[in-house]
Amino acid sequence: MAKTHKAPTKSTAKTPTPPPLDDPGNVNEIFATEVVGAGMIGGCISVNLAAHRWNVTASGGETEISRALVARLMLSREAATQLMNGLANLAQAAGNAATANPDETKAKG
Repeated sequence: MAKTHKAPTKSTAKTPTPPPLDDPGNVNEIFATEVVGAGMIGGCISVNLAAHRWNVTASGGETEISRALVARLMLSREAATQLMNGLANLAQAAGNAATANPDETKAKG
């Protein structure tokens, strides 16, 4: 008689352990002041980030502010979901902290 196997359920399915994270310490950090675009490219999520920059003219005239593209972030759908969930959790925690300490928020703002 042939054995039958049940499909794993969420409670019995094992989640694979990710490999160790190597942090070499020389990865560039990105500072952005806004998201200037997002879309799907070949099944991946693309996010374009920009930063405001001060431009001083050579003649010493008025200082101008411009925007410069500083990064194009390409994420798998899984990584995009992880980023979205992480940012949502941070935003919720920041909102909870502001609600718990309204005087502190007013002093900073």
